[in-house]
Amino acid sequence: MYQYDQKPGTRIADGSVRMAQALRESDYSVLVGRNNCGKSFLLKTLTQQWGSSASYLGPARYQNFNVLGYYTPNRNRKNDKWQQFSNQWNRQDQNIDNSPVNLQQAIAELSDTQRSRLSEIVRLLLGTELEIRFTVENNSMSQRYISCGGHNISFTSSGFRLVTTLVTSLLDADYDTFLIDEPELGISPEAQGVLADFLFDRTHRSTYFPHIKTLILATHSTIFLDRQNITNNFRVEKQGDEITLQRVEDQAEFNRIHFFLLGNRFETLYLPCSIVLVEGKCDHLFIERVLALRYPNSQFSVIPANSDGRIKEVLNIAKGLLTDIQRSPYRDRIFVVLDSVHSKGLAEQITGMGVPSENIVVWPKNGIEYYYPPMVLDRIFPGGREIVIDGDRVSRNGISYGKTELAEKVVTQLKPDTVMSAEFEDRLLRPIESRLGPTPR
Repeated sequence: MYQYDQKPGTRIADGSVRMAQALRESDYSVLVGRNNCGKSFLLKTLTQQWGSSASYLGPARYQNFNVLGYYTPNRNRKNDKWQQFSNQWNRQDQNIDNSPVNLQQAIAELSDTQRSRLSEIVRLLLGTELEIRFTVENNSMSQRYISCGGHNISFTSSGFRLVTTLVTSLLDADYDTFLIDEPELGISPEAQGVLADFLFDRTHRSTYFPHIKTLILATHSTIFLDRQNITNNFRVEKQGDEITLQRVEDQAEFNRIHFFLLGNRFETLYLPCSIVLVEGKCDHLFIERVLALRYPNSQFSVIPANSDGRIKEVLNIAKGLLTDIQRSPYRDRIFVVLDSVHSKGLAEQITGMGVPSENIVVWPKNGIEYYYPPMVLDRIFPGGREIVIDGDRVSRNGISYGKTELAEKVVTQLKPDTVMSAEFEDRLLRPIESRLGPTPR
């Protein structure tokens, strides 16, 4: 147990030290993880280790100003900034999130060529003309200010100034390495997308930031993930005081991270959390109702194909919407439910279309009716014998119903705490639940 004013002994795990150093050789890396997992600590530690050629931009970067300051040359500017950062980072009483960058001063310190590039980038990203004007027209001895679309930058939105701060920082040719903590802070999703596309664009990077060798981002936004080279993404975790860093090696792991950054819920995007393809109407009625009762805070799309032959057709439609099922975060959340009697080779064909084999549920008995809750069946068919299915009729103890009629009766008697059959629970509900993550509130 630490004392109230004692700095934690947070450290990078021995097995992750080499991985952390490998970031130095990368041209672009993205760190993701839960709050308090050590992303900021990792960025600050690397900045300190890599010295004055590395620039750290922390989350506390909201600034405003009316006029530009004057630039006074300082030969030790880079070392002084790094020393300022190190002194703050080594403070023992609290964690400091301040960024050693001041937008007013940073713009003044840019060369004329760099300020011209800043104006070009702002126009490309935000569609706004950025100009340097005199506070008193026709008087070059008056102070200067930044005009954005005809008015002072101090009247622009915080998001505008935050984007401008990021870009201005990246234009500083004194640094070849930039470590940015949460680039998405205060920026609309639309502007995030524009900024991320700009940073990923090799032509833009070579044109405007040729001095940058390494760019490292720690983010909670899916928008800044590297989708072109998924191994540029890293997962950060912390156990006790020890931080581990793990590279994303495959598409499945990338999908899990992507889904994590969506809050473990597709519903935030007005999308279902899982898609369940079933063969017929009765499967649809029963499974849809069970999922709605069991997981009231989640949204499911249960799609009846009306025959096992049409399941592939429905999957092809899904492929068109998702572009590539195997690379989609939905890959692990598409389930296919088949009767024991189905087209030869269908399960293998579905797997070939991108659905994981463990997400294909094949009932041992031919019919969803065998997997209705036993207690509900006992109320509808008093007695203990097994049901008999003959064509469209389901019978037991002399009582008979059509399949659709029985499904409707069963559905009306379901409750959130209805005990399901063991096979239905094990083969369908548990796999679906394992994909949901923490239960939404």
